[in-house]
Amino acid sequence: MSTTGGTSTAGRASDPRARRTVAALQQALLTLCATTSPSEIDVSKLCRAAGVHRTTFYKHFTAVSEVAETIVADLLERIDSTPLDPEHGYRAWLDELLAQVARRRGTYSHFLGSDGDPAVVRNVCDRLVRRTAEVVPPSEDPGSADVLVHTLAFASYGLIEAVIANEDLDVAASVDAFVGGLPTTLRQQSAAA
Repeated sequence: MSTTGGTSTAGRASDPRARRTVAALQQALLTLCATTSPSEIDVSKLCRAAGVHRTTFYKHFTAVSEVAETIVADLLERIDSTPLDPEHGYRAWLDELLAQVARRRGTYSHFLGSDGDPAVVRNVCDRLVRRTAEVVPPSEDPGSADVLVHTLAFASYGLIEAVIANEDLDVAASVDAFVGGLPTTLRQQSAAA
């Protein structure tokens, strides 16, 4: 269970007042992001826009980035929970992940990408690294496997940014091109799906 500030995610979800507070902060953050870079939004500005006292904010969160992470929580969940095994393959996982990004492009564009929230971007990338490590075959040289994991994970993040930046992007063709360039063992695994 993730905790943010002093309150667990589950604890926030069960208390109606906490749900209203979090919803107000989320909505205010989305509204502010329409005209302001997330990096320029501090706790005071967010609290004023949400009509929430700063002490109330700090009961739930320690930083604005944590509010942003609640907004992209469905993407984080999809990264962590979508099947990623030989039966489904890396390609199927990536297809499903990018379909989610395309569906929520307008929301994610505030927090991911060149003008996004660096803490949220890093969290997404870290999760991509962990999941990608599940499909990279073991190597006699652990360093080379680690390099491959990070390269694939950050390339996957690059695809996320590309989907966000270009509504006309042919996601399936982009994934095909990306998977076509994968090492043979991963390409074969993806073709089996």
